Amino acid sequence: MSVTSAAGAARLGLATFCVATAMAMIGQPAAAQPAPQAPSATDDAAKLAKGRDVFNNYGCASCHTLADAGATGGVGPSFDGDPNLSHDFVVDRVTNGQGPMPSFGGQMTPEEIDAVAAYVVHAAKK
Repeated sequence: MSVTSAAGAARLGLATFCVATAMAMIGQPAAAQPAPQAPSATDDAAKLAKGRDVFNNYGCASCHTLADAGATGGVGPSFDGDPNLSHDFVVDRVTNGQGPMPSFGGQMTPEEIDAVAAYVVHAAKK
């Protein structure tokens, strides 16, 4: 083998190595990101308990009926068995109010509003 052909073979080997390495890198999956964790049953139970506390502590029971909370108010609508309640609807009403329903957006934290909405929707389906 001549010097020229040995050098050529070395270059060819290096080029083959580089192409193979690049191809392997392209085919590698991206670093795995942790999947978002779904809320656990414990998290859900804690959120519902917080929502029940918010419902009772902010006077919701004085206007609304909700058996799960022992609420028998007659001014606002009853929540028991209301299939039209959605989380977004309750968040909007609690945050912004409407008609005789006062706005609690300036009094409750977003977490409290989220929790009371989750609780009302959950308890209404019982």
